[in-house]
Amino acid sequence: MRNALAAVAVLALLAAGCGAQKSGGDADDRSGKRRAAGLSWAYERIDARDGELIDGAARAADDIWALGSDDAGDGRLARGHLLHFDGKKWARVPMPVDGDPHLSRLDSLGSAGIRLSTVEKDGAAETRRYAHWDGTRWTPMDGAALADVEVITRDDVWVLQGDGTVTHWDGDRWTVTPMPAKVVALAGSASDDVWAVGSRTTGPGIGGRGGEVRQLAAMHWDGAKWSLTRTPTYRFPDPVPSEPYAEFTGIDVASKTYVRAHGGHSYKGYDGEEVRDPESEAVELSWDGTRWTDSEPFPGACAYRNPVARDGDGFFMDGNWHLTTDGTCTKIRKRRLPAGQGARPESEQQLWLKKIVAVPGTDQVLGFGAVEVLQSGAAPRRAVVVSLRRS
Repeated sequence: MRNALAAVAVLALLAAGCGAQKSGGDADDRSGKRRAAGLSWAYERIDARDGELIDGAARAADDIWALGSDDAGDGRLARGHLLHFDGKKWARVPMPVDGDPHLSRLDSLGSAGIRLSTVEKDGAAETRRYAHWDGTRWTPMDGAALADVEVITRDDVWVLQGDGTVTHWDGDRWTVTPMPAKVVALAGSASDDVWAVGSRTTGPGIGGRGGEVRQLAAMHWDGAKWSLTRTPTYRFPDPVPSEPYAEFTGIDVASKTYVRAHGGHSYKGYDGEEVRDPESEAVELSWDGTRWTDSEPFPGACAYRNPVARDGDGFFMDGNWHLTTDGTCTKIRKRRLPAGQGARPESEQQLWLKKIVAVPGTDQVLGFGAVEVLQSGAAPRRAVVVSLRRS
């Protein structure tokens, strides 16, 4: 999924958040007609202090974690903390390693545990710190940044490390997996349907008269091996700029026949300044189970939105919308904060979700973020955990 959760349970990529939504329950279908929405967010936990939840990850229904930060007043932020759900209640616990919560992320690794990555600042100096949750305790550890993670099942996890290495967890051990091209993002819908995208430096469209240095690369795992799929090649018209390239930067997978990859076609520059630069272009392609073609816009109000997480029906889109694979774009409703939270009846309330997570082994979907109250005088901002309700 795009970096913005998704990647359910893992991505720091997933640091991208969902936009605000106000009260209401309208939705757009493929034809653009309005209809009653059948999705809503319900409150699972509301913090008594002002602040926000920045990330979340789920290892199991009784092992869910959230990363939060309290407001300290005057625009300052308190130290970060973790929340843990053990199947019965939420409990606040300190971070196992020191770091800035807004430079931190949680990554679920299925049955292999959960990884916390953070950055501790001391003036201009920065130190990266890591900790691992094994289901029982947090342990500080040496490690490397994770660029992307895709949890297919608890015992089927793909990880893209910061150095480009792809590893796979099968429930017993991690295995380094050779890839046919450079990988920058992972996504999948099943154990025999995992995608990795990036760029390649050999094969069709490389070098020659156009001088292209990179072309698109989309690799598919069929349960047994990784294979490069055939993707369009890109070339600028003459005069060709210096070091032209095309590359994928992200991919969203809802099913074996509903895959969208995005990237760009650009260049390093010209050797001579007297030549006018050509326009770079965005690349948006869809896989229908057989081939890659230019993507059509998402339908209805989802047209200019990006996927931020996946569930069994389709995508959660930024701005609190949901898109099914049959093209139904639905606004996800929210409830107002209950009485006693400092919000007056006439106040406007906005729900901002930083992460959406599907809980393994269940049909539960959780959102982590904050409710911002817009009113004169004291205006609370409550850190919240919400769960998806379907009707």
